[in-house]
Amino acid sequence: MPDKDYAELVKQAEEAVAPVKDPELKRIAFGKIFDALIGTHEGQDVAKASKKTRGGRSNRKKLVGKEKTAKKRSGTQAYVEELVDDDFFAKPKTIATVKAELSNRGHHIPLTSLSGPLQNLCKKKRLRRQKGEGADGAKKAFAYSNW
Repeated sequence: MPDKDYAELVKQAEEAVAPVKDPELKRIAFGKIFDALIGTHEGQDVAKASKKTRGGRSNRKKLVGKEKTAKKRSGTQAYVEELVDDDFFAKPKTIATVKAELSNRGHHIPLTSLSGPLQNLCKKKRLRRQKGEGADGAKKAFAYSNW
């Protein structure tokens, strides 16, 4: 690009930031506007121009030469699904038993956070939920087993 083109772009950017009083803000605005003008001048769409941080580094991750791999799920739902896949629910298990097994595997999850994922798996028909038999008039708990 010839120098006179740069001079014209600098002039346009200076005119655009002239009303700004704060010198730091003016400097930042000038840089953004000038970058946008250069991108437009070179035939690039401003919206597609890479966003820069203050240090000049791109915020976008470049996936050059890398294939996208399947995202591995984590969290309570995934941990319970892992138990299903390991055939943990071959015999009916209570929510407390599920919590204990997850703790044994290093996943310390509150009991209250397990009911939702277990119910979701029941809705998907991966697990079955049945009211368990309480001993000596004890409160009956749900038992989860394979579908």
